[in-house]
Amino acid sequence: MRNAKRFDERITIGSVPDTEDLEQLKEIRYKTVIDLREEDEKFGGKVEKKATAMGLRYLSIPVRRAGIKMEDVARFYDAIYEKGSAPIYAFSRFGKKPLAFLLLFEGVARKESHLIPNLIRKAAKFGLNLEGDIVLQEFLVEVLNSGEVKPIIDSIREHRPDLFS
Repeated sequence: MRNAKRFDERITIGSVPDTEDLEQLKEIRYKTVIDLREEDEKFGGKVEKKATAMGLRYLSIPVRRAGIKMEDVARFYDAIYEKGSAPIYAFSRFGKKPLAFLLLFEGVARKESHLIPNLIRKAAKFGLNLEGDIVLQEFLVEVLNSGEVKPIIDSIREHRPDLFS
């Protein structure tokens, strides 16, 4: 698949999959496709129609860049860490949103210091530049300062301790 990066053994992130990409996901036994694009980026729901027709579970969690809401990020985490959902392909227009949210979760769960600079550095290793993405950075800083992500991590830790071993 073009532009796909394996985050871990359960999750692959990337940009919008085409029909060939979806066929490949199905062939290698992926179960779930999570779409974080805004509604106006979906162009008639082609990915949803194709993924569903192939028997893949398709979830749409439209995350608006201009107003990212913590409840949407929480829905993303719930979907990502739901038992039986993996393997998962999570995507947005360029793949930045799922990667940023996964790195945020990982950093908070591991209680990393200097989380945002580390997150930006790790994203660069995945080939995605978050350094210039001020909107996404502002959201991440806001979430960290609010403490809203900690209850989500505690909940996932309680229900899926296997993810923290």
